[in-house]
Amino acid sequence: MLLKKTILFLLMSVMFFSSSQVEAKQQTKDKNVTVKNGTVKIVRDDYGVPHIYAKSTDDLYRAYGYVTAKDRLFQLVMFRRSNEGNVSAIFGNKYLEHDMRMRRDGYSDKEVKNMISQMDPFSQKVIKNYAKGITKYIKEANQEPNRLLSKEFHKYDIKPKSWTGVDVLRLYMASMTVFMDQEQELKNAATLANLNQQHGADKAKEIFNDIFPKNNPASPTSIMSDEETGQKQQYGNGKVRQISEAAIEAADQITDRRKEFEKTSHELGVPLKVGSNALIVGSEKSESGNAMVFGGPQVGLTAPGFMYEVGLHGPGIDIEGSSFIGYPFIMFGATNKFGFSSTAGYGNQVDIFKETLNPNNPHQYQYKGEWVDMKKRVEEFQVRDENGDIKEVEKVFYETVHGPVIYLDEEKQVAYSKSWSFRGTEGQSWSAYLQTNWAHNLNQFKKAARNFTMSLNWFYADKQGNIGYFHVGQYPKRDQRLDFRLPTPGTGQYEWDGFKDTANNPSEINPDVGFVANWNNKPSPNWQNAELSFNWGADHRVQQYIDQAKKADKLNLQEINDINYHASLVNLRTKWFKPYLLDTLEENIDKNPELKEVYQYLKNWNNLNEDLNDDDYYDSPATTIFEAWWSNVPANLLKDDLGKSYGDLKGTIDHRYGCSLCLRVFRGDEAQNAVQYDWLNGESREQIIMESLHQALNELEKDYNGNMDDWLTEVRTTTFGAQSLIGAPHGLGSDIPIPVMNRGSENHYVELTKKGPEGFNITPPGQVGFISKDGSVHQHYNDQIKMYANWEFKPILFTRQDVINNTESTHYLQFPKKN
Repeated sequence: MLLKKTILFLLMSVMFFSSSQVEAKQQTKDKNVTVKNGTVKIVRDDYGVPHIYAKSTDDLYRAYGYVTAKDRLFQLVMFRRSNEGNVSAIFGNKYLEHDMRMRRDGYSDKEVKNMISQMDPFSQKVIKNYAKGITKYIKEANQEPNRLLSKEFHKYDIKPKSWTGVDVLRLYMASMTVFMDQEQELKNAATLANLNQQHGADKAKEIFNDIFPKNNPASPTSIMSDEETGQKQQYGNGKVRQISEAAIEAADQITDRRKEFEKTSHELGVPLKVGSNALIVGSEKSESGNAMVFGGPQVGLTAPGFMYEVGLHGPGIDIEGSSFIGYPFIMFGATNKFGFSSTAGYGNQVDIFKETLNPNNPHQYQYKGEWVDMKKRVEEFQVRDENGDIKEVEKVFYETVHGPVIYLDEEKQVAYSKSWSFRGTEGQSWSAYLQTNWAHNLNQFKKAARNFTMSLNWFYADKQGNIGYFHVGQYPKRDQRLDFRLPTPGTGQYEWDGFKDTANNPSEINPDVGFVANWNNKPSPNWQNAELSFNWGADHRVQQYIDQAKKADKLNLQEINDINYHASLVNLRTKWFKPYLLDTLEENIDKNPELKEVYQYLKNWNNLNEDLNDDDYYDSPATTIFEAWWSNVPANLLKDDLGKSYGDLKGTIDHRYGCSLCLRVFRGDEAQNAVQYDWLNGESREQIIMESLHQALNELEKDYNGNMDDWLTEVRTTTFGAQSLIGAPHGLGSDIPIPVMNRGSENHYVELTKKGPEGFNITPPGQVGFISKDGSVHQHYNDQIKMYANWEFKPILFTRQDVINNTESTHYLQFPKKN
């Protein structure tokens, strides 16, 4: 497969550059044109990516807004409506719950304007000019709607309106802010209350601590140095009563609402379950001596895609890369000095407060010894019914000093409210990202990182060979008497005492190991994420990158791609659990010779779900056997003890990052943080393994009824925007099937040579999301899907000459010389 991928890449590169020579001749006149003030040159390459050349930053960002609108206007409109809580006016009652939540937790236009007014002057100019560019295209499109408005506008009878900076910042909050949100503390409280009912307080505490450890020292970290970095975090001693049985009903209702919100948000194209991986390599670990950066933002597969690629070239800036749609800055890319990427940080930035209500007035809560009136706000929603008529719906929202009330039972006198540590600073974070694009060195990038208030991991590599890692975000100083995994009493006794200094967040420059890897794992040994602690354990998917990077003596971009290929197709449970299975099989083969064939298949398997012979089945029966075995392990290990709670907790225990609780139980006393509860109940690890295997083999024999050679699993496939085909309003999707891969929605590989950045990327499904009124798609709507499926890439065009050599079209935008 490595040879195949390498040949594909080399052939593609040769064809790419040789065929473009003819196109370059056709563009000879264009490359000598002088770009004047007010005129912007936009060059589209072979994949429709716009490379924008302007003489002023005002014109540059206006043009950026214009081309984004031209390619993805319907996406922009839907994301703006999503943040406004104004979707059900078009798509009906199904989206009313989504709209209500966005209005409840969101901001008024006045509040958004105030955030913009607090931005630095340059950020204000950028956000204003980007909005002007979008508006310029909207005006043109409304004059020629049949030609310039994509099919969705006609299908849903929507006429786009002009944009302002408020809309641009809303679009940022429609995605970045929402996927930073969670209500896990309340779910944890309900879990503990349920366990108390089942097992009593002592056993319940042991079980809860095993599932949600305060800290797991065995968890792999991105910072692997012996020295601790960042401030020492405390975990809270939990001496305050923070749970009650009222949490059970509240959590059930909020969980149901959250599921509905996530479903409708997905249909709107807003990714809530995000991931992302990254690997930066310093000069000592690099084959060429040049620093390198790889990134794979995991934000779902939709058509149009959530990523937008662009090249920006103007006074003081030359940058190329991708960003979430509608962001006027680049999140994943490179300037001529450095490359950068990011991943979700999953830090503890949200707290749920349990409010004590006045028995005589459920709209008053106790705060610092007094009954305080909740703030009341009435919102009106327009909801389209099945006949197309619009009805008005009123909803009353309440707010405490902590934030919006997310649950209120007036009869039972129960209420919960929510606080975000980055609340009101979204504009500051927006500006910080913009600052990274204009940074010139590591120190300036680092300064921008410290101004970003939301939880991400930022990665940096420059042409001097330096690499840097920064866990960014603003975190509150919490009361140490609390258990941070559970809701906080809202009486005023346990308030945040300001915020920690972001300069003390985990960070590392030029680590001795020569690289930094991250796949949403723990940043450093001393860092915790409280209620989300189940995500950070010994069994974590980032180990795939760490193991392979450590194993390699030196790395180049192709080898980094091989590492990503392996991590994308590997069965994650094989890292720790396959050796246990093989050891147990070895011990039992003499007793049961029929297990020898199972053992050989598993031993010879490379742990990857590959289809190298293109027969639409994974190549090894080991895939089928191992998956069937593992499907039984968590239940056999945990279900009896968890009882009715097992169903709700299964996804928390055995999740997409790993099953660290299972590994700790298997390791027993050898685990760095041994479990407190006796999960095995007198059984041995080997008994659980064999019981699970026999169950699997019995089922497989029934299903296949034949030779084990034929126990092959059909290749699992997906599509871009599969749910969009069921009427999702963010776009119309694509029905081209591709193999399921645990991979970034986009991949970028950049080497920072002394001459500047070089590299390759893939940004499926395609650059342009425009579908004509008659249903015909743009040539660059889905032209990168098959490349993505086949692990093919396109060169990233950093230099003007690269762009000239690969020009597909050139056009000019004219802007007034004065605003």
